[in-house]
Amino acid sequence: FRRNHPSVGAGNHQMISKEPYLFSRTYSGPDFSDLVVVGLDLQAGPKELKIGNSFENGTKLRDAYSGLESTVSEGIIKLDTPYSIVLLEKI
Repeated sequence: FRRNHPSVGAGNHQMISKEPYLFSRTYSGPDFSDLVVVGLDLQAGPKELKIGNSFENGTKLRDAYSGLESTVSEGIIKLDTPYSIVLLEKI
């Protein structure tokens, strides 16, 4: 995930929420831009994450940690994973 997304190491950090802990990382270069959303210390099972305007409604995202895909609707992404981490990237 880090290798595919320069925003993880070199990007700007923006906290979305403290509980659950969600943040975005963005990177813009001369001819490249990257955006990811990361969630940590989440509950296992169904998740409804308010990611705000990080990604536009209708954007298809993949959780690189679980491999599941979902679409942003009203600033929310829904996933059901057994993990406490989500690594969201645009498909």
